[in-house]
Amino acid sequence: MPGFFSQDFIDDLRNRVNIVDFIREYLVLKKQGQNYIGLCPFHAEKTPSFVVSPHKQIYHCFGCGKGGNVYSFLMEKDGLSFPEAVVQLANRCGVPIPQDELSPDKLRQNSLRERYYHINELSANFFQKMLYEPKGKRALQYLQNRGLAEQTCKLFQLGFAPDSWDQLCSFLLQNKVTEKELITLGLAVKSQKGTLVDRFRNRLMFPITNASGKIIGFGGRVLDDTQPKYLNSPETPLFSKGKHLYGLNLARGSIRNKEQAILMEGYMDVITAHQHGVTQAVGTLGTALTEEQCKLLMRYTYNVVTCFDADTAGQKATKRGLDLLQQLGLKVAVMTIPEGEDPDEFLKNQGYEEFQKALLQAYPVFEYNLLKLMEKYNRDDISGKIQIIQELVPDLYRVQSPVKRQGYIQMLAERLSFSEQAIYAEIRKFQTGQSFNNREQSTKNTVQRKKDTVTAADTAQRVLIRLVLETPEILLEVEKAGGKELFSNDLYQEIYQTNYLLSQAGHNIKVEDLVTHLENEEARQVLTEILLSDELLKEGKRIYQDCLTTLEIELLNRKIEEKNILMTQSEKNGDVTKSLKIMAEVQVLIKERQSLLSTLKKGGGNLEG
Repeated sequence: MPGFFSQDFIDDLRNRVNIVDFIREYLVLKKQGQNYIGLCPFHAEKTPSFVVSPHKQIYHCFGCGKGGNVYSFLMEKDGLSFPEAVVQLANRCGVPIPQDELSPDKLRQNSLRERYYHINELSANFFQKMLYEPKGKRALQYLQNRGLAEQTCKLFQLGFAPDSWDQLCSFLLQNKVTEKELITLGLAVKSQKGTLVDRFRNRLMFPITNASGKIIGFGGRVLDDTQPKYLNSPETPLFSKGKHLYGLNLARGSIRNKEQAILMEGYMDVITAHQHGVTQAVGTLGTALTEEQCKLLMRYTYNVVTCFDADTAGQKATKRGLDLLQQLGLKVAVMTIPEGEDPDEFLKNQGYEEFQKALLQAYPVFEYNLLKLMEKYNRDDISGKIQIIQELVPDLYRVQSPVKRQGYIQMLAERLSFSEQAIYAEIRKFQTGQSFNNREQSTKNTVQRKKDTVTAADTAQRVLIRLVLETPEILLEVEKAGGKELFSNDLYQEIYQTNYLLSQAGHNIKVEDLVTHLENEEARQVLTEILLSDELLKEGKRIYQDCLTTLEIELLNRKIEEKNILMTQSEKNGDVTKSLKIMAEVQVLIKERQSLLSTLKKGGGNLEG
């Protein structure tokens, strides 16, 4: 994460700031014991769950899960990148960034980015001016016919690229922009004759911004039947279509307050939504949803409702988006709109109230997928029923809540007139195939706010991480017992391993320093929760040995399970010798596990959460 700046400068700058005083500029904090508590600035709540530790110089919200240090707070609150957060904090503290902090290349890159932002801003101003001149009359009329108010057009900085070969180029060249810069930013292209011409001509213009509101590119829409209908900026040093969301700069506050984002496709969908008061709407920029876009959303919420067109392309986009959002652990629902309409038309025809009703009736992913499969296959035919069940089994397998899974299985059995036992059998068959090959995927998101399903192993992992961080002398013993392999969760592994590697490199790491070194935002949030949890503090050293023993047992359980699967595969392949060898290895592991279980019972520790 540091990259741009030396770790010494990052740490020194952070140490100049008292996180309590800093966060107090944004919200009211009250002292509670050793910590301070207040209403979370990242989600709406009535009971304070946002905790700030002056001792550890970190914060964590026990409501939405956001956490980190002063840099994380700036990144989360203002939608900044890490380097931008460092620069902003340095400016606020009056600390100059030493020139030797940045190599000549980095200084040039920094300066270039600001230059490129300035050129895009000039271009947007030019397009806006053109919209209200005689040349833009048709474009302005188009916007008015689409029901957009002047205030909305100005809010989204809408403009018009005139039907001219080089009017934008001429304007920018007069403002000391070079030909190379025009081409680099995708504002101009070279003609066959070698002359410079405007990329966008006779198009309604939509400036595209990053989360901070800086213009990074443009989208242009034709006003006639010319193809392509939409033309976006190419990949530039500022713009990559799959890494940004349209309207996020305007929506991020509402997304946090409403704890929900509505994901749409088109520019007009998002603009119309905002005009009608649906201010948590963002757009995918006309591309298939990407992992980068999902992770960008995760900065602001874990609740996403998709609202794509009702046509075939829209349904395909919905399916792709749902799969990706679920894989990353977001809670997803699907809003359906009438056939033949898009969100823009639905809002204009039906209004805000009807849109809100449809939003409240959004389908959970499983129900939506079931609905679509029942339309696709004949549920009165046995082969159709089997096809539906087999396609839904992966979805059922991913459902973490046993109660919710049982409810879905009952629903599926009732809709298809099929036995629940048969569906469970399909899930078990699928699970057997997943347990060895896809272990990482099945454990990837187990930390995700599951306070209702805390197991002994999970508690042990969390307590052990806290003890390792606060009592560094036990690190060697933990490493000998299995190190990162003791942790079955990816996020716990990342926290442990990052701390271990820094310790091995000779760094005298403080817990607040570790937050900066973690690349994964979710890992940072888990770390701050562990460090600020009073419950884990109570357990502490009293049950250290129980924690270690519990995790050693869990590690043995995983090894035994993997060996059993290998043994089954060997038997199927007719390799009796290999099967017997594995069986002997399993017996050794079982004896080792029994010995540890006896030790745990004598200790009498209870780790159930």
